[in-house]
Amino acid sequence: MAPARGRRLPRQLLAIMVAGITGTLLEVFLHTTALTSDYPGIAFSGTILGMVQPGAIYLYTQSVMYRDFQLKVRHLVHLLPVLGAGFVFWIGYYSQPTEAQARILSDSHYPGVMNSIALAVILHGIMLGYLWVTLRKISRFGLELRNIFSNLGNKELSWLRNLLLAYTAAWSLSLVYCLLAHVMRVTGSHEWLTIAATGVSIAVLLPMSVLAFRQPAMFAGIRPAMLNTGVPSQSSTGDRSPAPLTGQIEQLMDQRRPYLHSNLTVDRLARMAELSPRELSHFLNQQMGKNFYEFVNGYRIEHARRRLSDPADTASITDIMYESGFNSKSVFNTLFRKTTGQTPSQYRRSNGDSPSTFDGRSERSDS
Repeated sequence: MAPARGRRLPRQLLAIMVAGITGTLLEVFLHTTALTSDYPGIAFSGTILGMVQPGAIYLYTQSVMYRDFQLKVRHLVHLLPVLGAGFVFWIGYYSQPTEAQARILSDSHYPGVMNSIALAVILHGIMLGYLWVTLRKISRFGLELRNIFSNLGNKELSWLRNLLLAYTAAWSLSLVYCLLAHVMRVTGSHEWLTIAATGVSIAVLLPMSVLAFRQPAMFAGIRPAMLNTGVPSQSSTGDRSPAPLTGQIEQLMDQRRPYLHSNLTVDRLARMAELSPRELSHFLNQQMGKNFYEFVNGYRIEHARRRLSDPADTASITDIMYESGFNSKSVFNTLFRKTTGQTPSQYRRSNGDSPSTFDGRSERSDS
């Protein structure tokens, strides 16, 4: 039952993210409709709520990357943006007399920042900083995956990276407009801002919600033990020289052809080679200059090349792709073209004169 509870965490963090984005939209709505003039007590509440987003986005990303991720006391530091915003607005607005509040609202040229350029830059900077750090973490996660899996499929979280890139662009544009409103006193209707904010929220929230609920079924994250592929201890490698180890691994790949299994992992190949995953990963990176993903798919591409150049092999390119260990047409095409300078169809025409079109079957899953 524990794993099931743990897998609820990403959805709980997603709900907090949605609440934060809703708060940002609420602030834009209140400012645009001038409801804050009639109800000054609700002014800036959306901004405060919106500052739960940075930490929620960062923690949500970690929860979908790592299967055993759990919230700990140290993660309370990510509440600082919302607590800090609440403190600033309490001092600068809520504790002020009614006349002062009305003056602050009338002087505001942009929703949610009390006509303070410094506050505007800080709030946007916090959000953009968290987004940048989160995107960097996703990129590093992709490198970690390449040392573990030979097929990446849905594991790279490309959908999340693309949505966060779109959200980063939206916040960057918001900062630009905020600077124009405060520095150059660009005023006028904020209707376009409301429309843009609503559009971005829908464009980000809907696919994020759908994909986030599907993500555990597609890929539940990796366990910390899978990341144990760093530099091995001297005691485990001291009696192994690179040359014999190279021959051992090449012989294994040539004779047993484990690369034909689409779900081959560094752990499985290491067991076959009688090595630890850490030893194998370190050897591939340091001695062969490749990560596990590149190493295995190099053999797969070579296998596909041999079959495509054989006139007697009349199998479709799709069948050859799957039987070579690939389960993604786009990945196969990209790697094949990168290696040979030709598409599989072009390569077959120039080498074998056999039928060369994909038969149109859908891609297989990683599972």
